[in-house]
Amino acid sequence: MTKYDELIIEPRDDGRWGIKKPHAERASAVEDTQKRAVKRATQLAPEGDIKLKGLNGKFRHIQHG
Repeated sequence: MTKYDELIIEPRDDGRWGIKKPHAERASAVEDTQKRAVKRATQLAPEGDIKLKGLNGKFRHIQHG
């Protein structure tokens, strides 16, 4: 992935957390916990923009790097 990639972490119906690009239909990765999803997303896009969609539906940015 390039420097300017954007990833979204969001809860799934099965209780796991999906990591996907905006407007993608399928997740690039799925993790069991939110913490593991954040870690995986930072591996996939180390300098990209990572947004976390919480259980309340609101977004927040993840600071990393």
